[in-house]
Amino acid sequence: MIQEVRAMTGRTKPAPATKLAKTQFSSGWERIAAAQAAADEARMIAALDEGLPSAADAAADLIDGVRVRWSAPGRAARDETAFRHALATAHRLRTEGKPMKDTLIIDAYERAYKVAQAVGGDGREEAMPPVRDRLTMARRVRGYVVSGKTSASKGQCSTQRQTSAGRKALATMGRRGGKNSAARKWADPEQPIAQAALQPLKKANQKRVLEAQGERLTIAGWFLTTYAEVGAWPTIADAMSEYNVSRPTVKRALKAANITLPRGRRATSN
Repeated sequence: MIQEVRAMTGRTKPAPATKLAKTQFSSGWERIAAAQAAADEARMIAALDEGLPSAADAAADLIDGVRVRWSAPGRAARDETAFRHALATAHRLRTEGKPMKDTLIIDAYERAYKVAQAVGGDGREEAMPPVRDRLTMARRVRGYVVSGKTSASKGQCSTQRQTSAGRKALATMGRRGGKNSAARKWADPEQPIAQAALQPLKKANQKRVLEAQGERLTIAGWFLTTYAEVGAWPTIADAMSEYNVSRPTVKRALKAANITLPRGRRATSN
């Protein structure tokens, strides 16, 4: 019956909806990690698309093989033109299976910059970035092309969109289920996901310990230097004023260096 109705109305059978590939996960945490990775990748690709050729290229003038972009009538956006041309060149090299060498990307950048300067300098002197900045630009462009899964011609993402289960996993992180999941994560501090979460905290604590140790050594060294130069120990109040620290901090520094200050009030001269 459905086929007869379609024949009478002249409609064709609709194309089957594209189904997302389902991936089996061994645990809920693995699903959440995959969803977070997909979200991070989508954000990265959205940022990369800003530097890829897009519909705005149609408004740019194609001059000597370079699409020159304009910031104002008669005034070319030299840096943007050069960077986009270098990015398009890197995409073309990768499509052709050729190595994306720094020299090729930099040459494309310099050529596009000079074309933009020639047709839209608007009285400005050439301000080509230094060699170090151009090398950094080449590495940045190569990283965009290698890391991003986008099409240089259409600017479309080739990655699969987020699955329903992945969206639910991400939503779980922001609700009460996220608290329960976090409790399960820290139930066993030895598991890899808990150890990975502890790494930044360990580094921060290690940095604070080293900073505190350096501060104690500095204060103790100041006491010893002052005694060697003046012949008398400075007071704790002097150290507090000198380094803008608290009294317990000065005492800990003295104790760590095994320095004992004389007791009693300092004698004052009239």
